[in-house]
Amino acid sequence: MRSLLLVTATIGLSACASTPAPNYTPIRTPISFPKLAEETQVSLGEDMLRQGFYTEEDGIELVAENNIKGYRLSKGFYPQIAEDKGSTYHSYRMSSNREGAGYLLQARDLLGLPLPFPQSIRVSKTKQETCVITGGLNGPICDTEHSFERTRQPVLSDRDLQQTLLYSGRVGDRIKIGYRESSGSIARPAFSNEAEYDLSASSEIAYPGARIKVITADNQKIRYVVLSNFNTN
Repeated sequence: MRSLLLVTATIGLSACASTPAPNYTPIRTPISFPKLAEETQVSLGEDMLRQGFYTEEDGIELVAENNIKGYRLSKGFYPQIAEDKGSTYHSYRMSSNREGAGYLLQARDLLGLPLPFPQSIRVSKTKQETCVITGGLNGPICDTEHSFERTRQPVLSDRDLQQTLLYSGRVGDRIKIGYRESSGSIARPAFSNEAEYDLSASSEIAYPGARIKVITADNQKIRYVVLSNFNTN
């Protein structure tokens, strides 16, 4: 009897599949334009100085809807949340509230009864296999009929503050410089204002943290050298 219970427990554990703890971190890349002490020219309305960060995340793209035994996955992008030796694991959305994002269209069996919501979507690193992970004793529910593509996409992040100075033109000896600040956070709207500088007083202009030496400027273009960026001396 003990042997039978042990075998039964072993089968149950081997069939059970769950999502690993999140162990993937999106790629955060710094932006800094232009290089310090390098002569640069931009046209009216273009960015003179830009600094900040942007985030990209790995994931998979389903090129068509995939029905895995009642789990209907829309086409779209599924961001990575974890990985192990043989697979990567991806999150999904419950509705199409973001353009291009993959979401769960339906989770119902052949009788129309609701199925448990997936923990994650698992894809193989070595073959075209897509699985739904529910964490139940039935193990992963897999499909090899529909293909997926590995890809990387930019993502909005509230840490991705970007600061920009742009050229707004010249009137007499005065030039106009616009400042724009934006973040990936929806709760933080973009901030902008405009400043004027008198080139007859000095060819160097400054905005908190940034210094620029103006070489020439007219109503079509400006030529300049960045002496210091917002947070880079």
